[in-house]
Amino acid sequence: MDDQIKFATVLDQIKLYIKDQNTLAEIEKAYHYASEKHQGQTRKSGAPYIIHPLWTTFFLAQWRMGPKTLIAGLLHDVLEDTPATFEEVEKLFGKEIADLVEAVTKVSYFAKENRTQIKAQYLRKLYLSMAKDIRVIIIKLADRLHNLKTINYLSPEKQQIIAKESLEIYSAIAHRIGMKAVKSQIEDLSFKIMNPAQYTKIVHLLEWSNKERESNMAQKITEIKNILINEKGMDVRIFGRSKSIYSIYRKMNQFGKDFDDIHDILAVRIITHSVDDCYKVLGYIHQHFTPLNNRFKDYIATPKNNLYQSLHTTIVASDGTIFEVQIRTEEMDEIAEQGVAAHWRYKEGENYDVAKKQKDIDERLDIFKRILDLENITAQERDEIQQEAYRSDQLMEEIIQNDIFSSLVYVLTPNGKVVTLPFGSTVLDFAYKIHSEIGEKTIGAKINGFFSPIATVLKSGDVVDIKTSPSQKPNHSWLVIAKTSSARQKIKKYLKREIAETTGDTKSANLEKIKQVKANIEDYIAKKDFKWKLLDSEGQQERLEAINYHNIEDFLLDVANDEYSIEEAVNLIYLDNETSQNEKILKKLQDKQYKKAQLKDDIIVQGITSIKVVISQCCLPIPYEDIVGYVSKAEGIKVHLRTCKNIQTAEKQERQVEVSWNESVSKNKQYDCAIKIEAIDRPALLVDVTKILSHLNAAIQMINAHSAPSLMATTIKLIIKVANVDKLNQVKSSLLSIPDIKAVERIMM
Repeated sequence: MDDQIKFATVLDQIKLYIKDQNTLAEIEKAYHYASEKHQGQTRKSGAPYIIHPLWTTFFLAQWRMGPKTLIAGLLHDVLEDTPATFEEVEKLFGKEIADLVEAVTKVSYFAKENRTQIKAQYLRKLYLSMAKDIRVIIIKLADRLHNLKTINYLSPEKQQIIAKESLEIYSAIAHRIGMKAVKSQIEDLSFKIMNPAQYTKIVHLLEWSNKERESNMAQKITEIKNILINEKGMDVRIFGRSKSIYSIYRKMNQFGKDFDDIHDILAVRIITHSVDDCYKVLGYIHQHFTPLNNRFKDYIATPKNNLYQSLHTTIVASDGTIFEVQIRTEEMDEIAEQGVAAHWRYKEGENYDVAKKQKDIDERLDIFKRILDLENITAQERDEIQQEAYRSDQLMEEIIQNDIFSSLVYVLTPNGKVVTLPFGSTVLDFAYKIHSEIGEKTIGAKINGFFSPIATVLKSGDVVDIKTSPSQKPNHSWLVIAKTSSARQKIKKYLKREIAETTGDTKSANLEKIKQVKANIEDYIAKKDFKWKLLDSEGQQERLEAINYHNIEDFLLDVANDEYSIEEAVNLIYLDNETSQNEKILKKLQDKQYKKAQLKDDIIVQGITSIKVVISQCCLPIPYEDIVGYVSKAEGIKVHLRTCKNIQTAEKQERQVEVSWNESVSKNKQYDCAIKIEAIDRPALLVDVTKILSHLNAAIQMINAHSAPSLMATTIKLIIKVANVDKLNQVKSSLLSIPDIKAVERIMM
């Protein structure tokens, strides 16, 4: 680009939307101040240094930013490169502008400190400054855009470093805050430097094909205009838009597509006056053209997390041409191109409340909450970071790059809330994104109504309902399943804590608990004046053994863990109470133990505790079938289906007891169940069966297939894992939908 620009040119751009003479005079004052401070300084091109802040401000004016942002753009390098001070800038232009200039300066300082690697502290500073005042990053984007346009004056090595940094950081930021036009420019300028051969190749492909494409697109636009404007009388704007060079390269490279397979290199954009009109246009387009399956996206109903809203549909014309149509309102189009800059767009006479504007952006862009969450590190974690600084820098960079600025998928909760996650995220990542405690108890999720395991990769548009179990807890395999750095760090933290609890750390902690409980008991006894009522040590030991404790320490630890109150502990073990009082206490304890047992066991044996219960392997009952317990001689109580043929004799009926499913436990588990499939024999039948069972998360425990070639029939017997009868019925109906399967039934083994 021509590196020359005059203040008059910048001022003309500003005057397109700012008319107030006092405001314009203040901007001119800032220019003269910056020009004076940068006097004698030159760029690598040899041009006066003031050219750079002028171009930065020109871009800001094109985005219609407010006067204070424009002034900060003119002054953005004075604190770093000239003798100017914060106090001087504050005195001349006010604290708000001085703060903006200082924030931009600090970000720039970190960028130059060590450019050969993307330092985590630089990233952190950059993103936190953005989260506190979005105008800081808008100024930095304008600054970076001009630097890229004039990068040819730097050495090839520096060009590569700056281009890489721009592509990995600044284009990602521009994308996340919705500034698509800036993002595309930064990407193409950076890509040209980093991979000139591929850049030139795509430029040539575009030159070779664009004439035909543009002619074809012009015909389609004319056809659509006839439909919408002439036939339907709609007031719309229709035009074509081209895909950027880098985005074409990314589709070819990442998705293995040929150039001719990219159908949205040129797309038709239709701009309407209202949301209602958007959907009307979509209806008319689908009436006249054939839409491609799975290529419609409604970003109006579920906006992207960078404020982007639009309807996208890919259609086939009568001549076989495939092309994309984007439908949006004028406001949506402005936001699609300028993102948060459009939100900050200056309107003369409007009372600007900076804090309110930033708060509004914070609420609409989840990225800021995620960035500020990086600051919420406990004192203990900060100590760990100081002890292991290099690892923490790597971790910070990993979280920022992978979790905040990677490609995203948009997933919905059952109540319709959109949750954004990095591309490739699993059910486990989603659960941890909702809450750490939910993540730790996750056993899977219903995705679009079907149960799926925790390792399932999520796609945009999936409706995800997390399922948890109180008995579930993280393990080391979760570190492979979780794709987001934040989820992996939470899992590592849990595992580290669990290791600590099973080592000497826990032992010393338990000793402290016991010591404290002893002191509390002594205080209680003294306060109640019970010293003369205490049992001797022999009597206390008898009491402990009566309630299944071998020593006082184990009992006191349970007191510390709130199994018993101090009052209960004193009455139960220490005091020589009357018999009736003891009986009441023991009855209370037995009730507590019974309830506690109920929380652990799948099967409740009515009125009996601490009895071995096993599920019979002959009929394999599952929740919530009608069951009965059979008192065996060697295996405790065996639970059968009430209709099981093996317990129907008179002798065996005499030894039956009533049992029931403990729903609070069984609802979170899966049980073996035997089924038989009768089918016409054919190739790949078993493949179809296993696919269905895998999709339904019905793990196969045993499979046995027997074919009768003369009858062209096959019988498949399986033992599978299911949660309950409803799940079994779902499995049966799904299997029956497979071609050539004639019957599916529950069987006895």
